[in-house]
Amino acid sequence: MHSMLKSVQLVEHAVVMGVCMFSIQKALVTGGSSGIGKAIVDSLLREGCEVISVSRTVLPVTSFATGGALHQIACDITDDQALGQAFEKVSTLTSSLDILFSNAGYGIAGAIADTPKELVARQFDVNLFSSIEVIRNSLAYLEAAKGRIILTSSVAAVVSLPYQSFYSCTKASLNMLALALNTELKQAGIRVIAVMPGDVATPFTNNRDKYACPEATCDDRCGQSIAKMEHDERTGAEPEVIAKRIIRIAKKGNPKPLYGLGFFYRSVLVVFKILPVRLSNLIIGWLYG
Repeated sequence: MHSMLKSVQLVEHAVVMGVCMFSIQKALVTGGSSGIGKAIVDSLLREGCEVISVSRTVLPVTSFATGGALHQIACDITDDQALGQAFEKVSTLTSSLDILFSNAGYGIAGAIADTPKELVARQFDVNLFSSIEVIRNSLAYLEAAKGRIILTSSVAAVVSLPYQSFYSCTKASLNMLALALNTELKQAGIRVIAVMPGDVATPFTNNRDKYACPEATCDDRCGQSIAKMEHDERTGAEPEVIAKRIIRIAKKGNPKPLYGLGFFYRSVLVVFKILPVRLSNLIIGWLYG
């Protein structure tokens, strides 16, 4: 009785404060087998949600948190046929989704002049084009629940990184995609949010393709730059912390379309909006050039 009364009081307080939180019961997460994606899946399961994880890798159920219902679908989202088959399976599980966490992604490193076109195409395919296809396949489910789409972008979308230029380009594109989709999907009642983490300690670092950027040597600026960035990533925030922040944003009653994650990185984004472009570019060149 006491817990019920407390819940009622919290709801009344929210109404008085003009706060109406978004409820998540059913979610689809891409890239849900590792890093931020898996941390999102685990956090949602602990809250008792039903979660569909779409990833190339299927993990033992014991690898995930308990509390909700988990469905794993093995799929390379860059394969249109496999993606279609994955959503056929989704249709057998549910007719609606409260939220899509479009999280799958990877990075390449290298000088623009040295990076083969096929690697550039692969970078855009995984991070941008496939995200768009996942969204297209999810729209009917999201519209049924007037749901939300969360795109995992990056601070690199605003702070263009040397020797990871194509990664920055894909993440900047996700930010623009979020802004455009908010207008296009407004009548369907679907909100779109791009979240921008900074350095996070995940397998993403070790999985980065460095074909066009060898290990650091005394005269190798590319290698030295990537080595510094990877050191920052390995000592970055834990994915569980980032996942909780993302879910908290996803539940906001009236969310903004773009969010930086963490006080430091939000400050960086603000500073880079204020500073002249020439100066901000000089700073990045000094840090990573």
